[in-house]
Amino acid sequence: MNTDIGITRIKNILQHQAAQHLLHDVAATDDTVDKWLARLILLGDVPFHDLIADTRLLPQNAIRFFYVDPSWLYALIDGALSIGTNTSAEALFTAVMAESVRDRSSVVADKMRARLLGMDGMLTTEMEPLQDNLVAGLLMRSEVVRSFPGLKIIPTYSSNRIINPVPLRYETLSDDLLLVIFPAVPQSVKIQQPPQGLQFGFIDKATATGPFQARLRNISGPTTGMQVVKDGEKVLANIPSDTLFRPDASNGDKKYVVDISTLKSTIQASLQASGAYPQPVEPISASQFVMQIINTPEEAIFVNTPTKEEHEQ
Repeated sequence: MNTDIGITRIKNILQHQAAQHLLHDVAATDDTVDKWLARLILLGDVPFHDLIADTRLLPQNAIRFFYVDPSWLYALIDGALSIGTNTSAEALFTAVMAESVRDRSSVVADKMRARLLGMDGMLTTEMEPLQDNLVAGLLMRSEVVRSFPGLKIIPTYSSNRIINPVPLRYETLSDDLLLVIFPAVPQSVKIQQPPQGLQFGFIDKATATGPFQARLRNISGPTTGMQVVKDGEKVLANIPSDTLFRPDASNGDKKYVVDISTLKSTIQASLQASGAYPQPVEPISASQFVMQIINTPEEAIFVNTPTKEEHEQ
C-alpha cells in the first residue's frame, strides 16, 4: 500500500469523533509522563528568567502575587507534547490525545504535594483540571525565608467548593526565595512563623515599675483571647524582675528561674485593675494564666480586594 495513501487513511480515521472517543477510553496512562507534565503545570523546570523577566520586578524584601494564565499553561504543555513529533499523522494523533493527557496530568499536579504531606484523604474525589481554573501564586524574596524554613503559607478561598487544603507547590528556589502556587485565587493569604515559635514571652521594656511587660488578654466573654483595651488603649501588665524570677539554689541563688506563683498573682492583679477580671475574684486558672504570657508566632495577612470591574463580572 502506498505510504501516502496509508497516512491519509489514518488521518481520516483519527478525524472521526467515534475514533477519538475510543482512543480516549483505551489510552494507557503513563505515570512518568503524567508526573513530568504535572511538574510543568506547576512551573517546575521552567527557567526562572521566564517567570521573572527582570530582577527589579522582585527586589529584596518583597512579595509579589501573580496569576497564571490558563492559555499559557496549555501552550507550555502543547510544546512539551510536541517533542518527537515528526510527521503530520503524529501531530494529528498528539492533538487528538492532548486534552486527555493534559487533564490527567492536571489531576496529578493537584495531588502531588498533598500526597507528599500524607493528606490525600482531604482532597475532593472529583478534581477539576487546573487549566480550567485561574491558578494563582506568590513569590517572596526575603531573609524571612532563610530564617524560617518552616514558614507557613495559609490560603483561604471565597468559594464554597472544597479546594485542595494545601498549596499545590511550596518550594524554596534559593536560600531567600520562595515560590508558592495555589489551586485557585485565594481570598486571603496568611504568612505565619512556624508553630514551634510558640513560646512564653514578655515585652522587654525598662519602665519605672519594672523592665518587663505582658499583654493582658480577656479571659471571658466573646472577646476571650483578645487583648484587653481600656480607654481606647491596649493594656499591658508591668512585671518587675523580682516578680518574674526567683533565686535558684543550684546556681548560687542567682535569679534564673521563673517564679510562676508570684507571676500569676501579679498578672491577676493587673487584670483586676483593668476591669477585665469578673467579680467575685477567684484565682485565675492555669489555662487563663497561660493565655496571658504566651506569645503566638508572628503572622501577616494579605487580603485580595476585588476591583470594581471584577465585582461587576
